[in-house]
Amino acid sequence: MALARGRLAGASEGASVAGASTRGRRRRSRAMSSTWTPAASVARDAEATDALTLATRCARASNFVYRGDDLPTWFADDGATTRARGATGATAFAVADDAARNERFVVIRGAAWNQPDTDRNKLSWQIAKVWPQRLRRETPVVCHQGVLEMTDEFWDDLKPWLRGDDGFTGTFYFTGHSLGGSMAIVCAARARLELGLEESRVGPIHTFGAPPVLAYDRLASGRSASDEATIGMNEIMRLLGFEQGAAMVRQYVLANDVIPRMWLAADPVFSAATKTDFIGGLLDWRREIFGEGMFTKNRFLYESIGELYWLESANNDQGKPTLSRFFGDDVLTKLQMELEDITQSPMTAMRTLGDHNSQAYVDALQFLTIRRVLNPSSPI
Repeated sequence: MALARGRLAGASEGASVAGASTRGRRRRSRAMSSTWTPAASVARDAEATDALTLATRCARASNFVYRGDDLPTWFADDGATTRARGATGATAFAVADDAARNERFVVIRGAAWNQPDTDRNKLSWQIAKVWPQRLRRETPVVCHQGVLEMTDEFWDDLKPWLRGDDGFTGTFYFTGHSLGGSMAIVCAARARLELGLEESRVGPIHTFGAPPVLAYDRLASGRSASDEATIGMNEIMRLLGFEQGAAMVRQYVLANDVIPRMWLAADPVFSAATKTDFIGGLLDWRREIFGEGMFTKNRFLYESIGELYWLESANNDQGKPTLSRFFGDDVLTKLQMELEDITQSPMTAMRTLGDHNSQAYVDALQFLTIRRVLNPSSPI
C-alpha cells in the first residue's frame, strides 16, 4: 500500500488487553503509564506487533472513509475489497473485507464538513443534540441523541453485512475517527443487542480521537443513587453485551486532541467552569442531593469508554511518537486538559486541531508499526 504522508499509520495494543476492573470511579486502578518495553517471550513480542499492526490498519481504514469516490482503491491497496458504502448527509459508512484474513471492517466516518455529500446544517444539528437518550429500552445505557439518530439513518443498510447475509463467517472490526469512532461503538453494541452477533466474532473496537457518547442510566436501572459511583466503563460495556468489558474498546488519543474530552468531566471548558465558586458549588449541591451522575464534578454528560492508548511526541527523542496504555480511573485523569492549555497561544490552539486530524493518527501509528517491524526489540 502506498504510504501516507510523513510517517505511518498503525494499530497497536500491548500483549493481551485484559480489562481491569473499574468498580468505583473513586478507586484508583494501576495504569501501564510508561512506554512499553518488549516482553521476554517471542510470542508476547509477536502479539504486541500484531496488535500494533491491527491498530494501524484500523487507523488507515478510518482515514480512507473520508476519501469519497476513491475509497475502494485505497482499501484495495491494503488488500481489502469494498463490499458496501453509503452516505446520509451527516455521516457515511463503508464495509470492507480482507478475504485472506477472513476479516470484515465496518468503518464509520466522522464529521466531514467539506465533503460534497455532507449537509452541514443537518450535521450541526445532530451534533448539537447532546442530551442523553436510551440506547435500547431494555438496557440501562444512554447515548448522545444526535449520534444515535445518525446511526439510525444507515443502520438498515448496514444490518445485512452484520448478519452475514452474504455468507461471511469471520471476525468483525468496528472502527472510526472522531464521531465515526463513537458511532462504531454504538454499531457494535447494536449488533450484539439487536442482531445477536456473537462476542467471539467481534474484534477489539478501535477509535481514534472519538468523543464519548455513552453513559450508565441509573434511573432506568432502578438502582440507588449511591450505586452510580460503582458503575464504570467495564459495567457499561457488559450491559452492551461484551463480557470483556472496557478491554473491548481501544481508544487512541493524541495528547493535544481536544475532541475526546468533549462531554467529559475532562472537557477543558467544563473543567474551568467547575473551578468557579458558583458553578462548583452548584455541582456539589447537585451531587449531595441526587448522588453521582450527570452534571457533577466527576461527570459532565458521558463516560469515557474503553482502555486509553495515549499517543504523544517525546520532546527528548526528536519528536518521535510514543504509545502508553491507561485504564480505569486513570483514563479520565490522563485526559484532563486545562482551558489555558488550548488558549495560551495561537500555536497551541492550532496544535489541538492538528492532533485531531485523522491523518495525524495514521502518521503516528505507522511510524510505531514500521519501527516495530524493522526492529522487534524496540519499545512500542
